[in-house]
This record gives sequence, C-alpha cells and structure tokens, in this order.
Amino acid sequence: MLLSHRRFCERLLDKGDYNLVKQFLDDDSILKRTVEVELGKCRKSLRNINLAVDTLHAVHSRLLRDSPSWPDIYILAMSGQLANSDILETALSSVRKAQSNVMQDVLVSICQNPSLPAEIKSCHESLAGLTEETVTTNPDGLRSGYNIQHSNLRTTVIAQKVELSKHTATLRPEEAAYTKIIDRIDTALKGYFAAGLSNPKDLFLHEICIYDLPSPHRDVLTPRPRFAIERALSSPHDYLGHECCDHTSEGLSAFQSATAILYQLYLESGSLINTADLWSAFWTIVGNEEAEDEDREQQRALALFSRALADLKYLGMVKHSRKKADHLAKLSWKGL
Repeated sequence: MLLSHRRFCERLLDKGDYNLVKQFLDDDSILKRTVEVELGKCRKSLRNINLAVDTLHAVHSRLLRDSPSWPDIYILAMSGQLANSDILETALSSVRKAQSNVMQDVLVSICQNPSLPAEIKSCHESLAGLTEETVTTNPDGLRSGYNIQHSNLRTTVIAQKVELSKHTATLRPEEAAYTKIIDRIDTALKGYFAAGLSNPKDLFLHEICIYDLPSPHRDVLTPRPRFAIERALSSPHDYLGHECCDHTSEGLSAFQSATAILYQLYLESGSLINTADLWSAFWTIVGNEEAEDEDREQQRALALFSRALADLKYLGMVKHSRKKADHLAKLSWKGL
C-alpha cells in the first residue's frame, strides 16, 4: 500500500467514514473509481502549483532586481516550503509598495494565468481606468500608502527620553484609490497562493505523479562508467544470464569471459605484472589438457589472452613497462 493511500484511509477513518474504507478492501471497482477521481485531483493540484510558481516568478522578475530563478522557486514549491517562505513574503511586500505603472506591467504578465481569481483581472481593469484618468497629472505613476515615501519617522523628546513614531502622510484622492486597488490585489494574491501552494506530499497518489529520488537523474546525467565496467568485469553474472556465469560458483571458471578472467588475475597482481606469469595463470584456467591437439588448444587460448590483454590496454588499465620489457605496468586499482 502506498503511503499516501494509507494516509487517505486514515483521514477517512478519522471522519468516521468506515464504510468507504471497508469497500476499498472488498470491492476493487470502487477502489478503481476512487483512484481515478483522486488521481485527477492530484494532477490538477500539481498543475496549480506550477501555475502558482509561474505567477510568483513573474512578480519577482518584474519587481525585484535579485529575483530567485524559476527552478529555485519550483524546488521550494515541490518540497512544500514555498507557502511559508521569505520569497513569497518578499513578493507580496513588493506588490504593496509598487508604483502604478510597474504594477500595470505585473498584472499584464500574470493575467495570462488561467487559474488566477477573477478579482485579479477586475483589479487590472480598475487600475487601467485609474491610470488613464491620472496619466496627465502623474506621468511617473501613482504610489500607494505602503510606499516608503509616504511614511516618515518623527523624533520626540519626553523627559529626556527619545521616542520614535511613524507618521503617514495624507494621501491624495487618486493615491487613496490606488491603495484600495493594491489592497484588493494583495488579498487576492494571498488567497490564490494559499490555495495553490499545497504540499505535494499531502496529495493522494502523489507517488504516481511525482518522485523526489535524485538517483535516476544522477545516474543519467552524471553516469559512472568506470564503476560499471569494473562491476561487469568483476561480476559478469550480473550482466550475462548464462549458467556458466553463475555467481554461486566460487573462483574463476574457463566458461567466463576471457577479459573477466584476466581482470581477476590483474587485480591479484602488483604494480608490475610479469606477462609470462600472467599467461601461465590464464592458461591454467582456460587450457584443456585433455584436448587431442594441445598445440591448437594453446593457440586458441593465446588468441583469447591477446584479445583480453588488448581490452585491458584499451580501458587504460595496463601499459608496457619501461623498467622491464617483459612486464606490464598497472595503471589503476579497483575502487580508486
């Protein structure tokens, strides 16, 4: 049973809906219909999360210079941390302090989101009308009551104590109207993000739609070819389904790949490998002393030995030693 399915059943039991949980166990058709319905809800919630991330990124990119990237916002959203993050609070604070001309551009960009509440689009129309009325008197745009230029600190000395008080300047009628529009936008955005930025791991059947394991991506984008090659040569039975490569058999076998046999002998040797000793050990394993034509059998084994040694050279594991002409220099060690 999936963890989200177990939690879904536990929530039903907490609500006292025992019959539905019992039906899940007794009737597969009811379980199938419920899964289909809830799976659609899960996909819809994930789409809403993506749209909310797009909206938040659009607000950040147009109001702030050092805005976070879309992947950073998406990662926070999929981990369930974006709803209570500083990124969201900073965006909403910037919306409240934005001038009308900047806010107009923000609304144009985010109103393309089909999941936004109708209140946002209504605010966009109200702001467009207010901007047209005040464009001659305020060509640089209107400032809301939350703008820092509309508030200042006053210093008062009482009984040799300094007290600071925040004073808000009186707003002009058009600025007061713009502040009301900003309040509506702020309330609508808070409700939109609160509803859209749910925790994906709280969704029923989220395991089917998303996964958070880094290993699949890491194995594809940053593969480890050396580890795979060493493992294939050390344990050929993991890759070959032949009975001759049975991992239960101990030691080396003549039925194994010649390169795998030579690699095992290579691991047991030191930094300098005597080619004659390596051939003798290889012939001991693969040679057939009962063969009718021993010379032909030895030539066959020598061909396998030469090919396996060429494979190790191609993989960069050995090279000819300059110290001794009949020796090979070991270039790599397993796991290092």
